[in-house]
Amino acid sequence: MVRVSTHPMRLLCLEYGADYVISELLGLSANPSTLLTELNTIDFVLPDGSVTFRTSAEEKNRVIVQLPNRENDVMGIDVNMGCPKAYSIKGGMGAALLTKPEIVKDLEKTIALAKLIESTGVAAITVHGRTINERSMHRNRNEVIQAIAHSVGIPVLANGGSRDMIRNHEDIEYFRQLTSATGVVIARAAMWNPAIFKSLQVDEPLPKLEEIICRYLTLSVRYDHHIAGAKYCVLRMLHDFGGTPIYEDVLAANELRDLCAIWNMLDVYDHEMSNRLERLKNHQLTLNNSTISCNQEIISSPSLSVSSDSLSVPEKRPRVEEHLSNTTTVLVNDNNVPEIKINNFEEIVLSIPYERRFWPDHGTSPKQILREHCKLLKWDSPKYETIEDRNKRSFFSTVLVNGVRYRNTSACKSKKYAEQAAVLVCLHVLGIPDGKVYADENNKVNLNDK
Repeated sequence: MVRVSTHPMRLLCLEYGADYVISELLGLSANPSTLLTELNTIDFVLPDGSVTFRTSAEEKNRVIVQLPNRENDVMGIDVNMGCPKAYSIKGGMGAALLTKPEIVKDLEKTIALAKLIESTGVAAITVHGRTINERSMHRNRNEVIQAIAHSVGIPVLANGGSRDMIRNHEDIEYFRQLTSATGVVIARAAMWNPAIFKSLQVDEPLPKLEEIICRYLTLSVRYDHHIAGAKYCVLRMLHDFGGTPIYEDVLAANELRDLCAIWNMLDVYDHEMSNRLERLKNHQLTLNNSTISCNQEIISSPSLSVSSDSLSVPEKRPRVEEHLSNTTTVLVNDNNVPEIKINNFEEIVLSIPYERRFWPDHGTSPKQILREHCKLLKWDSPKYETIEDRNKRSFFSTVLVNGVRYRNTSACKSKKYAEQAAVLVCLHVLGIPDGKVYADENNKVNLNDK
């Protein structure tokens, strides 16, 4: 899962009993691996210096990575031919590899495809029981997975049971037997509760959510996970607690230390940071007496620096939002003029398209900007309402802020995008910069002033 199946979450799932873990879908060129010294990890770095994949010895024989040519650092390679998300298809990955996706409508042709894949020498096939145009709200076709499992001679792993069937550890085996699969691949259920892999002994209590989150944060600090990714995963685990004080505290966190403070873990944070400093010092001593392999660069984490006698608390790592301009550009019609319609004094309606590509993963989203604004002015937290047009697979949201409703009539492909779109209306009306980032013809960030 994108943004979830990262290094700390994979390690956490392994600790709770997962046999193997799979990385998020990545598209990488042949970049050299980088040994990150005080973390003891292998990092795959993009040309801009950002770490796109991180792994460590703890998972080397148990992690399956969704990218090519990394067999020396991982247990296996997964060719993802099923992800239906736009970013995968546009990049020629996931479901885009099925050049004729309509064949999955025919069971016989689907089985023929599975046999063809088997003939190439792959070790196993994972089958998700939905078509490219379907989502988790649609029924998982367990009978199709079963038919494929009976038709090939290699292991078949069943996927797609999180919403309908898998709610606890015992359900995993039931889903496996129902589909006649060799194993089960779990995504959403593990995202909500990583401890779902744990096989409990008689009278052993279920791990508490607080315990799970604290362990996740410990691993995040230990391996220098970025704050945006950590917040995303914690919020997924808190999906039943939306709007509660602890949920809002997580949303407001700006760094890992803030997240640790919510669960009274500052002692753990300081301990992990001290350990990282010691490892960094030891590595630097080693470097003074050794040479560096030409295909591995020894570097230190940007969140640590070494002084001669003490830990230098890092300056906050550069964040995308620190480089954003105060800009609000609204693209609504051919004349680039907002079409404002006021139904009454309490609702403002605009059509402002929301395009996810203009807000980087580690940047500041419209919802984050609005939340901070409400917090500053001591307003109540924004309230959202969303409706779905099932025929067109479109979502429309309204946000209530300080007694005024803001609605966006521009259709979005998901509920979360529709909420961001509604916030764009609010920010535009209130005159607040929306954090939008533009790319020029050279694919560089172009900072436009409002």
